[in-house]
Amino acid sequence: MTGSYRIAGVGGQGVITLGKAISSVLMVENLDPVMSEIHGLSQRGGSVVSDIKFGGARSPILIEGDAEFLIGLKTTEAVSNMFILNSSGICIGNRINPDREKVIRDTVEGRTVYWVDCESIAGLGSRGSVNMILLGFLCAADSRMPFDSAVKYVSSTFKGKDSDKNIALLRKGYEAAKEIISVRI
Repeated sequence: MTGSYRIAGVGGQGVITLGKAISSVLMVENLDPVMSEIHGLSQRGGSVVSDIKFGGARSPILIEGDAEFLIGLKTTEAVSNMFILNSSGICIGNRINPDREKVIRDTVEGRTVYWVDCESIAGLGSRGSVNMILLGFLCAADSRMPFDSAVKYVSSTFKGKDSDKNIALLRKGYEAAKEIISVRI
């Protein structure tokens, strides 16, 4: 079984943290992931991208049309990386939606996009929530990413209140996806 993901955001959003979480879950599932970290001006809010391939890949670097999933932690980064998706690829992007709808299914450049209003899902005052919400959403969208394995990773990586907060956010993203996605890849 092979697969590929691109995570795109800006410095400080947790792109690398999300990449490590996805790679760790894939490792537990014996899917042999390889991950890259491509930093732009990450400390100044510049673009940061992490590519992940699994299932025997030798290089994690994705080229145009390679990715099955694009996870955009910022709307502009999701849109600017749409080229990386294959013809049936899915984008899961963070965006403030009209009327604060939790998730809107859309099509951009012929690709399915789920615009996830992470701020609305997390609730007021929840900083650092985007990557965990989108990880939960990915677990519902991709059967190769078991939710229970993601919970185990989060609980072993974060401690105390951070662990509880991140698991709650992970669950909120998962539940939001379950309301709109009927078929998992």
